[in-house]
Amino acid sequence: MRRSARLDRRIQAGSAHLTLAVRDGEHSWSELGERIAEFEARRFVLVTDGTAPRGQLARVRALAEAQAPTVLHELRARPLPTGPATGGRVDADALPAGTVIAVGGERACAVPAALRVPTDLAAACGPALTLHRPVPAALVWVRSDLLAARPVARTRAGLVAVVRHVLAVCPAHYPALAGLLTPGARLDARTLTALLALCADARSALVCFDPDETGPALALGYGRSLAAAARAVLGPALAPGDADALGLLLAAAVAARLGLAARPTGRAHRDLLARTGSATALPAGADLDRLAAAAVAATGPGLLLLADLGRPYCADGRLLTPVDGEVLRAAVGELAARADRADRVTVPHSRTAGTGPVAPPNRGDERPATGREQDGTGSPCDRDDRRRTVEIRSGPAGTAAQQKEFPS
Repeated sequence: MRRSARLDRRIQAGSAHLTLAVRDGEHSWSELGERIAEFEARRFVLVTDGTAPRGQLARVRALAEAQAPTVLHELRARPLPTGPATGGRVDADALPAGTVIAVGGERACAVPAALRVPTDLAAACGPALTLHRPVPAALVWVRSDLLAARPVARTRAGLVAVVRHVLAVCPAHYPALAGLLTPGARLDARTLTALLALCADARSALVCFDPDETGPALALGYGRSLAAAARAVLGPALAPGDADALGLLLAAAVAARLGLAARPTGRAHRDLLARTGSATALPAGADLDRLAAAAVAATGPGLLLLADLGRPYCADGRLLTPVDGEVLRAAVGELAARADRADRVTVPHSRTAGTGPVAPPNRGDERPATGREQDGTGSPCDRDDRRRTVEIRSGPAGTAAQQKEFPS
C-alpha cells in the first residue's frame, strides 16, 4: 500500500463543508500562513485547552498575528460534552468576538471554529472533523509528523477513536487495522495519515446523507455516552483512552444482554482494543454501583447499539434503543468479572493491567480489506493495485449497504 504523510479531503454535510489538509515538514507552516490570510479577518480568537505543545501554539499564534490582532482564550477545565444534542460541541457564547482558531486537543477542537489545528490523534479523528454550526465552512489543518512525535499515550487515545469508526461504520477495515496495531508501538506520520483518511471517509459517507447526525451518523458516537460515565466515575484510575474503550465494551455487552447482536461482537471489540493497548476490563476496586448509576443517567433517550459490526440495531425506525438499569448493571458486572478471567487481554500501560494472550484478528466473515487512496494516501485497507469496492454499513438493519469504489 502506497502511503503519504499528506492528505486532502472534503466533508460535506448539507450546506456546510469542512476541508481536511494533512501536511508534514517545517515548510508547511508557510501554507498555513497563506490559509490564515485567506480569512481576511479583522480579529482572531485563538482558543486552546492547555494540551497543545507550546511551540506549535506559538507558531500558529505568530501566523495569525501577522494578519490581524489576535487574542488568546484558554478554555476552563470541564468535561467534554458527549450527548447527541451537543455533538461534542463546546458552548461558544463566552468567546470574544472574532474569527476563531482552535489549537489543541478534543476540548479545543469541539469549539465551533473556522480553523482547527488538532495537536493529538483523538482530536484530529473526532471533534476536529465535526461540522459545528453556525460555522458554514471550516478548515482542519494537521501536521502528521508532529502527531507522530506526541507521547504514545496520547496517540493511544486517538487509536480508540479509529477503532470506534471501524467497529460501527466500516468493519471491512478490521483485518488491516488489526495488522497495523501493536500495544505501545509508535506509529509513523504516514500510518497516522492513513488512519485520518479512514475516519474522514467514514464521516463523509454518513453526514453526506445525515447532516444533522440524528440518523445513521449517530454511529460516529458509538459508545461515547457510556465512555462519559466511565470517565466521570473512574477517571483517576484510567489511562488515556481507557474510558472510551470501556464505553465501547459496555455497549457491546448491553447489545449481547438484550439479544440484539446477530452474532457475538464482544470478542471483536476486545481484540481490536487490546491491540491499541487499551483496557479490556474494569480496573480492580472500581465502584460498580456508582458506575452503573452513571451509565443509567448517561443513556438518555437510549443507546446506539450494534446488531453486527457496522450495522446499528434499528427497531420501529429508531436507532436509539431504550435500556433499563438492570441490563446496564449486568453489563457493568460482566466487565468487572472479566478482570479476573484467565482470558483477559494484557494491557501493558494500564494502571491495573491484567494478563493473558492477545487473540489473532478475526472479523468473522474474513472479507479482504479494501479502501481509498487520494494524493498517494489511502485508508489502511487497500492490499493490491486493483479497483475495489468497500461496504460502508452505516444504516439501520435491513437497509442497503452503501457501495463505494476507491481507486488504488
